[in-house]
Amino acid sequence: MYFRTMQARKVLPNVLTMGNLISGVLVIIGLAVWPFGAEMNEFHGADISETGALAQQWKGSGMLMLAIIWAFGQLCDLFDGLAARWAKVDGAMGVQLDSMADLVSSGVTPAVAGIIFLHTWAPALPTAVKFLPLTMVLAAAWRLARFNVEVNQSGQAKGFSGLPAPAGALWWIGILLIGAQYQHGGSFGLYGTGGVMVVMLSILIGSTLIPLLMISRIPLMDMKGWKGDQNYDRKRVIWLALMVIVGIIVAISARAWGLGLQAALLLYVLGGKFIRPALNH
Repeated sequence: MYFRTMQARKVLPNVLTMGNLISGVLVIIGLAVWPFGAEMNEFHGADISETGALAQQWKGSGMLMLAIIWAFGQLCDLFDGLAARWAKVDGAMGVQLDSMADLVSSGVTPAVAGIIFLHTWAPALPTAVKFLPLTMVLAAAWRLARFNVEVNQSGQAKGFSGLPAPAGALWWIGILLIGAQYQHGGSFGLYGTGGVMVVMLSILIGSTLIPLLMISRIPLMDMKGWKGDQNYDRKRVIWLALMVIVGIIVAISARAWGLGLQAALLLYVLGGKFIRPALNH
């Protein structure tokens, strides 16, 4: 019994890492097939053009489900490192698996999502512009490779240098949530041209500013190494609480939870100016 328990403990971190990987793949498949693919040409036996608002709500429901799957993958990514340290199996293999999973869920998935969104919602844009979200996969690959090299050279340290790839994924999950609400026909306060403009602006930021932050050297706080530096821990708790409060206020005010998530993420970036860990990686 003890042996089986120990084996389960060793397997758990990799299971969580694979959950992150699979979530990214499922979102890509979902966006290609449902709600934007050929499978949506029929809706309960009727052509989409004949179903009107009902088909739009069906799209919104599908996008909301994909956002939940994607967010679940990010939770797996958050806990796989904790599980590895708990099971005392964190090592080089886990680091590489984690990076490969992040490259898919935080690089490839945002790029594919952005390209599909632009082709669907802004067909008049030049073709080159529609592929601008590819910057996310380039930035994620660079950010993850740099992280692995520098960790191997200097060991684990406090804080991040540049926006972590999973944080970049959170921005795009916010876009998916905004898009879901937009597809629901404004039931959350986004409708008509205004809703499209909000989504387009979020995609533009997600294709330019977010990738630049990922490859930058801006110091940012992490969620690791608690109880080692009380002053740093206290600052992190205060800032996290502020992020939650601001995110909720923005979400309620704009009636769009995706915007609340993005506001909290931008505040996280600003926190790097005020919360300086003793050592960055």
